[in-house]
Amino acid sequence: MKKKINRYHFDRISSRMVQRFGSIKKGEEDSHFPLMFPMESNLLKLHREDEKRDSRRAIEAIHICLLTIDGYLTDTEYDLEPFISEENQALAEGLLMSFDPFSNEEIRTILKESKRLDSAEQLEAYYEEPVKCLLRIERSIEMWLKARGTDGYFQYIEDLMGDTVKTDTRMEYMVLGDMTEN
Repeated sequence: MKKKINRYHFDRISSRMVQRFGSIKKGEEDSHFPLMFPMESNLLKLHREDEKRDSRRAIEAIHICLLTIDGYLTDTEYDLEPFISEENQALAEGLLMSFDPFSNEEIRTILKESKRLDSAEQLEAYYEEPVKCLLRIERSIEMWLKARGTDGYFQYIEDLMGDTVKTDTRMEYMVLGDMTEN
């Protein structure tokens, strides 16, 4: 049975995950770039496809991802239906494809072969980096949303890395630990 959540719990997942995993401090993003790049690249590709996938929908997508991860770790299936839209769902799927072995078959295959998801402790350790990156991206989106409006974040990452993000629709990903990028 799916666990129902309300708007308060949906919006508070970020602070719960900061308490559990910590966060990336401003200025310390460089060491997290190997995972942040595929995440932000996928978000940008999806925004280019449909501009309705804006900064607000990206924040919702991050909350969906964080609740999905929390569900994996606590063996809870959340009822996210009231919070899902076509736009935030596409962004959430793009984010999950960048790191999640339950969403990306290629990542799952690599991690199973290396026996890196055999226990609850390994699963929690695996998700630490993606959670921290999601939380950092959320803070960036919030800042650019205030500074430049609804498309502020996407204008920023287009300016910052747009020329390095391919124009195809293939979702990028990173297998954590191996630093195997694809």
